[in-house]
Formats: sequence, C-alpha cells, structure tokens
Amino acid sequence: MRRHCYEIRVSGLLGSSWTEWFDGLSIRHEEDELGGQAFSTLSGSMDQAALHGVLLKIRDLGLPLLAVHRMDEARVPSSDEG
Repeated sequence: MRRHCYEIRVSGLLGSSWTEWFDGLSIRHEEDELGGQAFSTLSGSMDQAALHGVLLKIRDLGLPLLAVHRMDEARVPSSDEG
C-alpha cells in the first residue's frame, strides 16, 4: 500500500508524550489568537490503514477532529521540530 504524508488537526493540546502512542507522528501546537482555542496538529507519512488507525485513536480519546489533509512530502516537519 502506498504511503502519503498527512496532517491531522484536532482540538485541544496533546503533549509530546503522545508521539509514541500515535506511531511516531510529529505533534505541534497552535493557538487561535482570536478565539484563544488550542489545537494540536499531528503529521507524518503513513498508508491508508495507518491513517484509519490514527483516526480511531483520536476518536477513542474523544478529541474533536478538525481537519485531515494529504500534503506534499516536503512540508512534513521532522519529529525534533515539533
């Protein structure tokens, strides 16, 4: 199965300790300056089966899913950047 790079945005903050549970995906945090709401963005390369597994973990944690984007390989941050 072919791998693609994905960026998954959820509402709330996930600490870096969640990286291992999310199969090594990079986690970075953002904050909406107008609304003051915090977001976490998970990114990395995975195939469709792994993507569905990550989405199930997000569901099981009760995190509101905001967006899933397939992205260009060059845009994926390394795990030491996040």
